[in-house]
Amino acid sequence: MASSGSPKLQTSDTALLTNILQEAVFTQQEKSIAGSLFTVYDMTSIPGLTAQIPVYPSITAEEPGQTVDLTDTSVTLSTVTIAAAEIGSRVDVSDLLAESTARNMGSDVGQLLGSAIGEKIDQNAFGLFTEANFTTNVVGQSSDNITPETILQAVYKLRNVNAPTDASGDYFCVLHPGQAFNIAKVLTAAGYATSVNQISDLGNSLLSSSAYVGRLFNVKIFQSTAIAADSSNGAFGAVFSPMAVAHVLKRPLRLETQRDASKRSTEYVATTARGNGILKESYACLVRGDRIIN
Repeated sequence: MASSGSPKLQTSDTALLTNILQEAVFTQQEKSIAGSLFTVYDMTSIPGLTAQIPVYPSITAEEPGQTVDLTDTSVTLSTVTIAAAEIGSRVDVSDLLAESTARNMGSDVGQLLGSAIGEKIDQNAFGLFTEANFTTNVVGQSSDNITPETILQAVYKLRNVNAPTDASGDYFCVLHPGQAFNIAKVLTAAGYATSVNQISDLGNSLLSSSAYVGRLFNVKIFQSTAIAADSSNGAFGAVFSPMAVAHVLKRPLRLETQRDASKRSTEYVATTARGNGILKESYACLVRGDRIIN
């Protein structure tokens, strides 16, 4: 996953910690997809923890007669406030473990930290996918399996409100793996290897194939365990425009170390600071569906 800002390193053991930091950054970017799907606002060089994001209303054009003055349109600007908060993870490595392991300790510690940070970033981001936040457009039921038709319904609900797409003309979709399973199952049964039902491979370069499912109806579909389950067997995914939700980056991944001589161990602490908020809820469609794989 692409991420704005430069990672920072604060330690005297530069060689080892550089290895850990590189592995942590790579793993975090592979695990976290929110920063590539939402509109990112980089606050790394801006004082303060709160972003004030302007949201412009839609206006209409007209066709006036010759010499007829255009109608005055008063623009009322609204603002979305998003506060960034710290996300962190810590791993303690004892001297005995560091001296006895046959594995690359820097790589292992980096993977642990990066994975934990990446998963938490997405949990916070996709935690916005709720019935309370997205009310204008909703498809599916928590007790029903999601099908390709469910995605198509969501697409046309967004088209109906002129929700903007990404540069490729696509919307994004994030589902629980159990929800994504049934889409793949239905298309497989229909013979998706044919030209009619082929899932496009376009987008695999966007991020790791472990998260990317495919492209269907001009929607890039991703799966994530960060999608929360509801009270039953269902889960809340979403099809959305990149302009529907904002992701604020205050501080990129940072790694620090602290030696505890009395415990004969070293603490490795990774942190980042981020926030998320809804810019225009009508530009997203909540997708409810069963998450049980059977």
